[in-house]
Amino acid sequence: MNDIVQQAQGLGKAIATSSQAAVLRKARQALHADEQAMKTLQEFETHSQKVMELEQAGKPVEVDDKHRLEQLQARLVGMESFKKFSAAQVEYVDLMRQVSDAIRKELSATEED
Repeated sequence: MNDIVQQAQGLGKAIATSSQAAVLRKARQALHADEQAMKTLQEFETHSQKVMELEQAGKPVEVDDKHRLEQLQARLVGMESFKKFSAAQVEYVDLMRQVSDAIRKELSATEED
């Protein structure tokens, strides 16, 4: 069992030092340093939460609320730091999906025996 844990630690280190993780860290730092992007992101998250709570409560979502959410999203998507962060996040998630698929493939082969 100790060997499995050591291999998992090695995998964790490999992921942490991957180019995808490095690009994600750099993009996250740049996003956090961009005050306007962070302010817009916070507004978007707050407004998104409000809309979601209304929907879950079965209450009507006003057209103005939907429009505001769309405006905030469009503003975010247009910000360079957010674009780079989003792209880096997609690449990192893809790496994690590949790792998960590889593990699942090996496990399913074991279960078939």
